Amino acid sequence: MPSEQDIVDVAIVGAGPVGLWLARELSVGGVNVRVLERDTERSPYIRAFGLQARSLEILDMRGLLDRVAGERSRKLPVANVAGLLPWLQLAGLDTTHPYGLSVRQNVVEEVIEQALGELGVTVERGNAVVGLATQPDRVRVKLENGESVSARYVVGCDGAHSAVRKLAGIDFPGSSTTATYILADVTLDEPPSWMGQLGIRHFPAPDGSRLGWFMGGIVPDTGRHRIMVCDRESSRVTKEEPVSFEELREVLLRLTDTDCGAHSPTWLSRVGNPARVAARYRTGRVLLAGDAAHVHSPFGGQGLNTGLQDATNLGWKLAAVVRGDADEEFLETYHDERHPIGEAVIANTLAQTTMVFDFTPGGQHLRDLFSRLLEFPQVNQYLAGQITALDYAYPAPSGADAHPLVGSRVPNLALNLTGNGMSRLFDHLKDAAHVLLTRTDDPTQPAAAPGAVHIVHGWPAEDRDGWEDLQSVLIRPDGHVAAVR
Repeated sequence: MPSEQDIVDVAIVGAGPVGLWLARELSVGGVNVRVLERDTERSPYIRAFGLQARSLEILDMRGLLDRVAGERSRKLPVANVAGLLPWLQLAGLDTTHPYGLSVRQNVVEEVIEQALGELGVTVERGNAVVGLATQPDRVRVKLENGESVSARYVVGCDGAHSAVRKLAGIDFPGSSTTATYILADVTLDEPPSWMGQLGIRHFPAPDGSRLGWFMGGIVPDTGRHRIMVCDRESSRVTKEEPVSFEELREVLLRLTDTDCGAHSPTWLSRVGNPARVAARYRTGRVLLAGDAAHVHSPFGGQGLNTGLQDATNLGWKLAAVVRGDADEEFLETYHDERHPIGEAVIANTLAQTTMVFDFTPGGQHLRDLFSRLLEFPQVNQYLAGQITALDYAYPAPSGADAHPLVGSRVPNLALNLTGNGMSRLFDHLKDAAHVLLTRTDDPTQPAAAPGAVHIVHGWPAEDRDGWEDLQSVLIRPDGHVAAVR
C-alpha cells in the first residue's frame, strides 16, 4: 500500500553534482533533506570534466577543494571560447585559483556524496518522481513505486528533461538543437601532435570556408581521450540519431586523413546546441537548479559550473527560510539573481555555437576576426571573466541606494587580523554563515544577514578598489557582498 513518510524540510530530486551540492549546503545550514534519484547507480559516463575558477572558489569556501583537486585532476591555465585560438589566459584573474581544473564529473560527485554522508545524508536511488501535489504548507512528491514524500520545499535538480519542472508547469522557453557534433571517449594510439593535454584544430576547405574542426584532450586518471569532431556533413545529423564508431572514424578520416588509431570507445554521443532557460526558477514551494533551469551548448564548459553556483546561491537562502530566519519571499531573490546569469550563459553559448557551426566563408571570416580580437588583453580577460563566472555580480536590492560593492564577488582575501596574525577569508566561510569583516570593535550585526554572523576583526592585507573608506563589509555565505558600512 502507498505510504507517506514524515514531512522533510527539503526534498531534492536528482543526485548529480548540483543536487548533491545543494543537499550538502542545506545540511550544513541545519536543514533536514532527502535526496531522491531516479537511477539505481551513478552514471558510468563522464558527462563533464572541467571546473572553472568560480566553482573552485566555492569548493574552497567549504573546505572540499583539496578532496577534488587530487591525483585524479589536472590544472589548466587556459580556457576556450567557441573553439577559437588564442586561448583565454587565466593567470591574471583576481582569484587564488587562476586556472581550470580538469576532473571527471563522477569524481566531483563521489567527493560531494562522501562529504554529504559525513553529515548523515544518503542518496535514495531508484526513486523516480512521477507526481507533485502542492498544498499550503508542503509539497507531496509521488514516486514511481507508489510511495510519496512530503516536504516543505522541493528542488528539481533532475536535469534538462526535469520531471519536477514539467510537473510544476514551469515554462522552458528557448530554441531546440539546430546542429550537432560528435563526442567520444576513446583510446587514441596515434593522437595528433597538436593535441597534447588539450588542443583544437580547424581544417580549411578549398573554397576558403571550413571543412570542420577537431578538439580533444586526455581525460585525467583514465588513459583515454575525449574528442569532439564535426564537419559540415555530420553537423546536419539530428541529435536523436545514434552515433556509431564507424561514423566517428569516417569524420576523422575526412578531416585528418587518419583515424588517429582510435579504438575501444566507452562513450559515443551526439551533442546539440539547445538554448533554454526556465521562465521561473521558483513557483511557490517548488524551485529549480542546474540543467533543470537552463540548458545550452557545452562550449565554454559552463553547464556543471553554473549549476553548482545556482545551488550555492539557493542553499543558504532556503536554509534561512526553513530555519525561520527569513520569510518565504526571500526565496524570490534566488530567481532575481540567478535567472539573469542563466540568460547570460545562454547568450554567450549561442554566440559561440553560431561561430562553431558556420562552415561558410563568411563564418570563417567571423572566426578570424574574433581570433584577432582575443589577442587584445582586455578582450581576452573580459571573456575569461565570463567563462569562469568570476565577473558575475548580483544586483543590489530593489530600490536600495547601495554601495557599488554590494552584490559583487569577494575572492579568498588574505586578512590582517587585529592583534592576531593573519587568516584567509574562506577559512571563515566553511559553515555557510555570513562573515562580517570589520576594522573596528563594533560587533553590530547588520540586518542584511539572516542567521548567524561570524565577526572577524580584520581587513584585507592588500588595498582593494572601493574598500578605502569602509569600516565593515558583510559577506554572504556564497561569497558575495551583502552590505557595507
